[in-house]
Amino acid sequence: MSNLYNIALTFIKGIGSIGAKNLIAKYKYSENIFKEKSHILAKIARVGQVLSNKTIKEEALRRADSEINFAIKNNIKIHYYLDPTYPYRLKECDDAPIILYQSGNIDLNCGHLLAVVGTRNITQYGKELTNNLISQIASYQTNTIIVSGLAYGVDGLAHRTAIKEDIPTIAVVAHGLDTLYPSQHKSLATHIIEKGGAIVTEYPSNTIPDAPNFVQRNRIIAGMSDATIVVESARKGGALITAEAANSYNRDVFAFAGRVDDTFSEGCNNLIKNHQAQMITSADDIFKIMGWVQNHKKPQAELFVELTEEEQKVVSILRRNEISANELSREAGIPIQKLISILILLEFKGVVTALPGNIYKA
Repeated sequence: MSNLYNIALTFIKGIGSIGAKNLIAKYKYSENIFKEKSHILAKIARVGQVLSNKTIKEEALRRADSEINFAIKNNIKIHYYLDPTYPYRLKECDDAPIILYQSGNIDLNCGHLLAVVGTRNITQYGKELTNNLISQIASYQTNTIIVSGLAYGVDGLAHRTAIKEDIPTIAVVAHGLDTLYPSQHKSLATHIIEKGGAIVTEYPSNTIPDAPNFVQRNRIIAGMSDATIVVESARKGGALITAEAANSYNRDVFAFAGRVDDTFSEGCNNLIKNHQAQMITSADDIFKIMGWVQNHKKPQAELFVELTEEEQKVVSILRRNEISANELSREAGIPIQKLISILILLEFKGVVTALPGNIYKA
């Protein structure tokens, strides 16, 4: 029951993560806050009125006791921010929650944690980028874990591809662990845990996924990860909020460029243009920038890469000559904006190499 008072503190409205940490710094233990004399608590700026209210504190303790029983019954781990099991990367962030709930057995402090996020309205281009990125990460024998938000689109595909490639994956959700949103991803959530991953949240049971919770969820994705990768995003979207949080925490942010006229890539293009993300074309870029050792690659599962008709056309030309993107566009009869996207995907597939001077070869 050691977390009783820690959890109870999260049930008192108006305190917040930063306020809770300030109180704990002052009183050392959450229990001391609850046992402090009311007239002294009443003098605390902004939160004194609620903290000195006996009824509010008793209700918070009742709910905390219920939450602990729920956690025990459902094999849920509770991480207090001063415990060694609490994610150390997240602990570095000022607004990190004082309590995290975890379903699943993975150590939140092991390996390299990469957040892979993006639009719910994923395009075929986004699907290929996500699949290829995580497959490339899996090709190295490194202790890498994929973190995402279990949403439709890029998030869900990132989790599924990680499972397929035998990479542990962590889903951060915007509700309590007594439910699952979206409900269509219940099976995916089960597989995440079965394959050695976890479902993580700052929210207690009986918390529904309200819109503001997703913004708060995104900061945890960014905070517990070494770096954030935005695969595909329109001008506005939750992935950009995650990128903003990662930047505020001084974490690396990466993004894939898309066609300049593609609304589904506008957010990524803007991140790169505004120097809020580094452009990448492969997992190799991430490993080099992060300074992570790339161990021996696993044997390739396939000897031949499946190409579309346009990709085959581009590769055929490049096998004859090393030429610029503009020359290639003219010879292939493919608009330059579309060609750039094709070249990025071909680089991902390991078929095409970019050379200095905007020259490409196959």
